[in-house]
Amino acid sequence: MSPEPMYPTAPSERIESIDVLRGIVVLGILTINIMVFGLPFAVTSNPTLWGTYEGPDVIAYVVAHIGFQGAQRGIFSMLFGAGVILFIQRIASDERQSKMGRLYYRRMFGLMLFGLFDMFLLLWFGDIIFLYGLVGLLLYVFRDSKPQGLLIGAGVLFVLLTLMFAFAEDVQLDNEARLQEVQTRADENSEQRSSEHISKTVNAMGGYFPFQEEMAAKQQGYFSAYPYVVDSILELQVKVTIGYSFWEVLFAMLLGMALFRLGVFDASRSIHTYVIMLVLGFSIGIIVNTYEVMTTLSTDYSESSMYLWSYNLGRMAMAFGYIGTVMLVCKLGLLPRVRSCLAAVGKMALTNYLMQSILCLAFFILLGFYGKLRFHELYYVVLVIWILQLIYSPLWLARYRYGPAEYLWRRWTYGSKIQNRRLSAD
Repeated sequence: MSPEPMYPTAPSERIESIDVLRGIVVLGILTINIMVFGLPFAVTSNPTLWGTYEGPDVIAYVVAHIGFQGAQRGIFSMLFGAGVILFIQRIASDERQSKMGRLYYRRMFGLMLFGLFDMFLLLWFGDIIFLYGLVGLLLYVFRDSKPQGLLIGAGVLFVLLTLMFAFAEDVQLDNEARLQEVQTRADENSEQRSSEHISKTVNAMGGYFPFQEEMAAKQQGYFSAYPYVVDSILELQVKVTIGYSFWEVLFAMLLGMALFRLGVFDASRSIHTYVIMLVLGFSIGIIVNTYEVMTTLSTDYSESSMYLWSYNLGRMAMAFGYIGTVMLVCKLGLLPRVRSCLAAVGKMALTNYLMQSILCLAFFILLGFYGKLRFHELYYVVLVIWILQLIYSPLWLARYRYGPAEYLWRRWTYGSKIQNRRLSAD
């Protein structure tokens, strides 16, 4: 007798509010990633370095950095932490409990494989999937932790991350002061060398990113871009992950695990709670993020302005504002059609994240639009991708239980055939 098909997470068991929130975040994270998809890494932090940058470009930069920068990634990480608890609870509730550890770690290693695919084949050196799988290996230790303990752990990491940013800001200010001194002392024979030095962004947490080299490599197509991207992966994913990103993601995931256990993500808290999250989150987030953006503009996009100590405060406050808003909408049953489309995007979050990499690789590298669009024009691409994903996600899920990547991930995790095509009774 053949084994009965497995349904890891039946559609009826899903939590709509989490799917809706995840859908918004998958779409929202592209507003930041698009800068690196379409422009050199250095230009995304200082858009004045390349091409025309005025009027609508400045507006696009300000809106993206006040409304989206860091907040979407923070929510994405929190939802991953919540997903860890959900996965463990569902495994623990049936006969698979004895295989929980093995299934969990297969799940994380499978996610890391998707991350490697995203980085080394789709050329997305800003991939976060591999890091999620890596941090996820550690999260299993906290699977039975109480909310109070998770909140304390997240709080300690938040303080450390804030101190880390303050230290990075001091380091960057020192780098800029020394660079200014070198420029002042430079004679005519060293002007070219100084100019080449200026064309690099000195990143206090990552190193050097020579944007002229990146531009030349990526404008010549996939195979020309490939060696440069591999170098960028080693530079960004290794150094920055060890020095900062691992701890940032761990902080948000622990916080997400705590919030899930406290009933925040399933819209089961009171309306009053979500209104407070909405009002306080957006109020603090907009004030802090506006201060940071104005500092960046007033210092002519200096690198030191990218490492203000308040960075995590602003982005996490905005994250809570978004969470409060989505939970309130779901709790009150507002905008059912919009919720349905966003939930479909969220159910296919892994597929849609990878699809963004595929579409941007095709448009910017294969079709040759890399470095050709003005800053605000990048958001025309974002809008097109949003529309596509909001259309094809519900259409796909009308016929299948899981997105393509989600299906492969589940099949890898459980090591057996999974029924994917919807039956007439679904």
